[in-house]
Amino acid sequence: MQIGQQSASEDQHNWICPDISPYWQLSQLGSTKQYILRSRHDNRHIPLSPAEVYALSHFTGIFTVTQIQQLCQQKFGSAIAPHFVVELLQKLINIGILTSNESITPKLPISDSQQRNLQHSNSPNLQLKSCIQWIPHADGYWILRNPEDVTFLQVDSQSKAAINQLGKHPPADIAKQNNLSLHQLRYLLQLLTATGMLAGTKPAKPPKRKFTPLQLLFFKVPLFNPDSWLTQHIHKLHWIWTRPFALILCFFLAFSLAISLSQRPEIILTGQQLVANQGASLMLPFALLAMLVVTLHELGHAFTLKHYNGIVPEVGLLFMFLMPAAYTNTTDSYCLSRFKRILVVGAGVLCQLIIAATAFWLWQFSAHWLATTNYLLMVAALFTIALNLNPLAKFDGYYLAVALTGINNLRSRSFQFYGNLLRGRPNPETSHNSLILATYAPFSFLYILLVFGSIFTLVTNWTLTNIPFWTATLLTIWAIYYYFPQKQAGEHRSGGAGEQGSRGAGEPGNKSLRAPLRKPLRTSAFKKNQTITPPNINPPQSQPLNSKINMNASQQTPSLQVVPPSTKPTPSNPPTHRLQRFALLGTIATSLCLISLIPTSFEVGGAVELQTREGAREVIRAPMPGVVTEIHVQPGETVQPGQILAQLSSLDLDREIAATEHQLVQADQILDTTRKQRIRAEAQLLEVQAVAEAMQEKTRRESLRATAITQGQLTPEIQVLDTQRQRLQERIPELEEKLQRYQQLYEQGAISRNRRDEIESELRDIESSLAAKTQEINAAQQNQTDTASDLQTETVSQLAAIDASQMIATAESEMMTQQKAIATLKNRLSQLKTLRENLTLRSPMAGVVLTSDLDLRKNQELKPGEDFLLEIAELNELTATVDVKEEDLEYVELNKPVTFRPRQAKLRPYSATVKRILPKIQNEPSQPQRLARVQIFVNNSDGKLYPGATGYAKIWSERIPLYQRLGRELMRLVPLERFLWTETEQ
Repeated sequence: MQIGQQSASEDQHNWICPDISPYWQLSQLGSTKQYILRSRHDNRHIPLSPAEVYALSHFTGIFTVTQIQQLCQQKFGSAIAPHFVVELLQKLINIGILTSNESITPKLPISDSQQRNLQHSNSPNLQLKSCIQWIPHADGYWILRNPEDVTFLQVDSQSKAAINQLGKHPPADIAKQNNLSLHQLRYLLQLLTATGMLAGTKPAKPPKRKFTPLQLLFFKVPLFNPDSWLTQHIHKLHWIWTRPFALILCFFLAFSLAISLSQRPEIILTGQQLVANQGASLMLPFALLAMLVVTLHELGHAFTLKHYNGIVPEVGLLFMFLMPAAYTNTTDSYCLSRFKRILVVGAGVLCQLIIAATAFWLWQFSAHWLATTNYLLMVAALFTIALNLNPLAKFDGYYLAVALTGINNLRSRSFQFYGNLLRGRPNPETSHNSLILATYAPFSFLYILLVFGSIFTLVTNWTLTNIPFWTATLLTIWAIYYYFPQKQAGEHRSGGAGEQGSRGAGEPGNKSLRAPLRKPLRTSAFKKNQTITPPNINPPQSQPLNSKINMNASQQTPSLQVVPPSTKPTPSNPPTHRLQRFALLGTIATSLCLISLIPTSFEVGGAVELQTREGAREVIRAPMPGVVTEIHVQPGETVQPGQILAQLSSLDLDREIAATEHQLVQADQILDTTRKQRIRAEAQLLEVQAVAEAMQEKTRRESLRATAITQGQLTPEIQVLDTQRQRLQERIPELEEKLQRYQQLYEQGAISRNRRDEIESELRDIESSLAAKTQEINAAQQNQTDTASDLQTETVSQLAAIDASQMIATAESEMMTQQKAIATLKNRLSQLKTLRENLTLRSPMAGVVLTSDLDLRKNQELKPGEDFLLEIAELNELTATVDVKEEDLEYVELNKPVTFRPRQAKLRPYSATVKRILPKIQNEPSQPQRLARVQIFVNNSDGKLYPGATGYAKIWSERIPLYQRLGRELMRLVPLERFLWTETEQ
């Protein structure tokens, strides 16, 4: 049906002009300034006039034919024909860019015979399936429900009346009775066929597309249909949705919330203790309990939908960012009222709240491992609730927002709202919805940017750090696969439109129809649930899979769709096409061969952590136990040799210095006393020596006199006595002779007796005097001898006194001992003062202070050899150890260049050099492969790298052709040494 034949039809002016930008691009030739419409997929282009360019710029899926006609007339005035846009549409249809009634479905040309059959036939194939149900919606539209295939259509009352007459009246009569054109009726039939509403039809499957890496972010694996199992058990749980149970549940949750808030410090403390004591060992039980919570969460959705007589056709696994999860298809909830939809969406969250509250009370009254399990279950439930209620991600929070606001497709419509606003297009939303959409879109955009930006950053960083070469290789292979031409449907066919018209809507040659409501409704945290996207009540341009049908001419009825370039009929020319393929393959093969000869640098490396270099670092320790009193530097400060770093104090050292000084004073006093005693002893010694000399002289004289006496040399005193004795001896003979005469005379009587007695008495007196003199002489001699002996004895005593002077020498020795003690004390005091000076810690080298939190070291006691105060290192050159696989060690040589990219500045590489290959292969149990350790020195002349910084180091080996590097990379991945051996080994 040509547009020229329908130019008088009023509904044409209400058609929505589709968005042509996915397949076609407006551009201008640089040389001729000619405007053209260029295909994005091949070399086709169509010349255009400025008016046609202006009109096509509004083909965005929003404006109708009438609106674009008015805009063109405003722009160009009377130069625009009254049917300019209609004629432009006809031109686009004629050249195969557009097809009528294709805003959703592919081009389905109808032959004249088919047109007559459509007008007059009453084929039973145009009857609805017996299971089809009509469900009125509060918003004024009808939902056509297909429980067999779980598909839906949202239609207005006029379309409902036309659908109900199918199979009862000829199509021409149905169209006439409901004020529809055959064109519109055909479009309605195509939608019914695409969704499997008609008897003998099945929903069309989406076309199989080529694999893209983005599919790894999200894909699903259906498992089974749980609907029959849910139907068997739902009658056991009907009491859950009763009002008494709801009141009891509200009271239980409110009471649990109040008690848990009052015990919040204890709950937080328990979590901190579990993390501190068990750490990473909690991850596995936490994940298992979280999966249990998620399973019960999904059962909550499914049973609630089943309670309202809904259908749950599918459950399965999904992988979001390669993390396994689960989903439940609850599409049928869109046939429910808004309140029941809210209950279906919120049932999962309510299950999580019940689990959290129950686990809280079990934790209160359990102990040991059971208490830990209940605590982890409570935390897992609360954690999944927090993730699940996020309205910015398509979890339950998002679909609750959709149900509460009544704005289906909230995210896409909010973005479309700003798109219309920025492009100056009319806004089809109500003022109430516009406010919600304007608020939601910025937050959703920032969330998407944050999440996908973080994922992109992490994936890019990991791949470029660990497998850059293989990443580039795989992306190249994928690009060749993805952009390599493939045989399109309808290729090598003849017959043109007539043959295409013979194909049904679900055949491969056409753009297959998707069930309009087969997109996810909601996605739970920790997983995604494939439940169903609500029917789109927006204009078709906001959702290409829109199913809303309104055949009323006063509304914007979709009537046109862009034909993809691949579906454009092309004349068959197999030989030429084969030659083109061979030429393309040859070009690709030649290009790959040339590319394989490109020299590339082969490198090995891995993640490293920077450290300070040996010989360029110092640890400042206390020389003796002490307390830090002052710190004069800050972390990161550059210090010079001799600069004061900190001041320590030692109470024991101060006490020892005071005691040593006191002992030194006492030793000085003793030395002074000893010195004075020596002086006195020396004076006394001189005096004693003088007396001794005098006594010796006297003794000598007395000894000489005694010797002379013994030799007969009498002293004058003895000589006097000896003279007197001699005189007495001389008188004795005289007196004896006289006595004899007197005796004779007496006898003779000559004399008297008295006379004789007188002479005899005188003789006796003389003899007595002689004896006395002799005795006196003897006594004098003995006295002289005794005097000499006494003098000699006294001389010996004096000499003994002189021997006592040796005590002076002893005193001098004592004095010398004290002097030595004083010297020792002074030396010790000097050492102690040196130690006290050493308590002022100074920098031994120029460098940077690496130790942090120096303020916390103040007033801290340090012990020598155990504690250190701070670390200083030169940062002009840092070192790192690269773990190289054993099989890559042959590519590493000393002094080879190295590129180091730190995580803090990935785009700024630092130069480094291989300095040492440690002579031992590491075989650590934590590593699956044996590793060699290579030490590198990193140039840090700018001082922006610090010890502890991590990054990736690449050791450059040599420049080799790309094919050779690919072989090496393959050998690094595949253990070929297991399959290669020599004949000797055999």
